[in-house]
Amino acid sequence: MPGEHSSAAAPILDRDARDFVKRALAAGVVTVDEIKKVVASLMTDDVVFTPKVMADGLVGAGMLTPWQSSKLLAGKRKGFFLGPYKLLRPLGRGGMGMVYLGEHHVMKRQVALKIMSTKSVDDERRVARFKEEARASAQIDHPNVVQAIDFNSSGGKFYIVMEYVDGVDLHHAVVNDGVMAVDAAVDAVYQAARGIAHAHDRGIIHRDIKPSNLMLRNDGIVKVSDMGLARVGFGEVVSSGDDSRLTGTADFIAPEQAIDSRTVDARADIYSLGCTLYFLLAGRPPFEGQTLSQRVARHQTAPIPDVRVLRPECPSNVATLITKMMAKQPADRPASVLELISQLERLRGGSGSIAGHQTQLAAIASVTDTTVEEGFYRASIEDTSFSDSNEPIQASVAIDEFDFDSIPTVAGVSGQPSGASAGKFPEVKTRVPPPIAKTTPSPTNGASQMVLLGIGLTVAVMALMTVLAMAAYTLTRPMKESSPTFKATEGDQGEQIVIMQSQR
Repeated sequence: MPGEHSSAAAPILDRDARDFVKRALAAGVVTVDEIKKVVASLMTDDVVFTPKVMADGLVGAGMLTPWQSSKLLAGKRKGFFLGPYKLLRPLGRGGMGMVYLGEHHVMKRQVALKIMSTKSVDDERRVARFKEEARASAQIDHPNVVQAIDFNSSGGKFYIVMEYVDGVDLHHAVVNDGVMAVDAAVDAVYQAARGIAHAHDRGIIHRDIKPSNLMLRNDGIVKVSDMGLARVGFGEVVSSGDDSRLTGTADFIAPEQAIDSRTVDARADIYSLGCTLYFLLAGRPPFEGQTLSQRVARHQTAPIPDVRVLRPECPSNVATLITKMMAKQPADRPASVLELISQLERLRGGSGSIAGHQTQLAAIASVTDTTVEEGFYRASIEDTSFSDSNEPIQASVAIDEFDFDSIPTVAGVSGQPSGASAGKFPEVKTRVPPPIAKTTPSPTNGASQMVLLGIGLTVAVMALMTVLAMAAYTLTRPMKESSPTFKATEGDQGEQIVIMQSQR
């Protein structure tokens, strides 16, 4: 009957596996053709599929990311899209929301999507700050600053579209792989200073410089990220309505910023950058304490630690520069980031014999483990709030119309388990095609085409062998003896011609 398939060729999907396929199609993250290709490939090993087998096959074929797979296996079919972007995996988490790696569904360009959390959307002050971050980012265009591309909203979610930096932040680089070499740390801070100087030139104070906000790309380029606490305008003081709230990060905050973050200038970023250089070399912040208040207080009063206590090989001029950058009084620090850059340049190639090697930074980024923290990973899987009923990307086929039994096998491969899967070598069997009268030709059925082609080749070979046999018989059979006969005739000139003929 039409549509009938051999039991050996039909994949076996139990109810859970069928539900997984329906969920993946409904989520819009895979297509029917992609499902069929993966199933046909997997059938070279087995014909029985579980949701885990299907998910692993789609991940192995590059059609799903591990995060998308985990989300589908957890029973989720929403939370995969935000506006025109497909979410691929989480990248990080901040105070105002989460950052995901996304891909535009038409342009296929990968970007970082900073998405406001649901609780933040209900806070007018946080929404205003998020928009201010977008405006500040839009004013900066520099190789050492993460570029902002767009600001938008979808389904009640505000998000900033940013350049995706394929690499790792400097905090995770140190935590996972240990302290940096002196020349690599100096080069990283030098690159960050160049980006910060560009922001200062446009009247923007970052106010949250720290290792986790410095992204190290795989080619060794350092980029300043997260303008969430940036303030536009050096002399502009605007009350936030919550003057008691600490603006900054306790381990890297300048003393004057902890007192009044609204009036700080460029030298606050220099202080935080000095703390960052100390962290890259020592593997810990310059001041420690059990509570946030203790750490902030030590920035105010505790002596500046000498990095050479933990890193004796650190040159004295590098240790001196860190001490100057972390001076308690802003007037005792470098007057500007441009002045700081000139001092870092001397360290990178001057008398300090500190050569900045971008290749060292590239090596750090390439070996650093970028695995996302497990609790954050699980929370991102549970979140389905990104999708809404107006989501533009929909499944490409009606789920009820999907025929699981129509999935073809790989050409020339039966649906039986391989020897490795079955535990023994399978019995060799010849696949007999159904009668022609009962088969409905299908241009997409690769297996049927191969069977028909095999029949045609077999008939052709048999015909050729028959012709060769007849030729061989004709050439080798014995010839009958014959006696010659003579025939006389007369030529054109009257001469007599005798012709000898042989009779058989």
